[in-house]
Amino acid sequence: MSGLPIVVDDEPHALAARWPEPVLSLSEQERARRVRAGAESVMLDERAGDARTTRGFVRAVLRVPLGHPRAQAYGVFVEVDRAGYEALRRAHRTGVPARVWGTLATRLPYLEDAYGTAVQIMEDGSELRPRVVDARSALLREGPPVGPR
Repeated sequence: MSGLPIVVDDEPHALAARWPEPVLSLSEQERARRVRAGAESVMLDERAGDARTTRGFVRAVLRVPLGHPRAQAYGVFVEVDRAGYEALRRAHRTGVPARVWGTLATRLPYLEDAYGTAVQIMEDGSELRPRVVDARSALLREGPPVGPR
């Protein structure tokens, strides 16, 4: 969002996505032509006939299971609309917290079914990266099943 250094947290991530899934599916040439990437966001130009739209993705930290003290941390991308992106930028700049709903745009091992689910991210203007604070996926809220089935 800005050029300031961002501190994610002091624990290692199981995965830190380089690109959101829709960008990963592009060839290098397509990526060079259609993608604008900053330190904390990615913009993807889409064209359908004469119509042109831009999809926006922001980096966020996702802990699974949500709210668990020993949750596994992931660096993910969340797709947000223009109003959501502007709210996050404003929160980062002013320090007034904002919560925005978006769509998980990173596939995660053992959590593949959560891809594309609605997630809420919070930006509070601190040096921490925006983080997922709610999800409409039981898989993200509770974590993957473990042990014998």
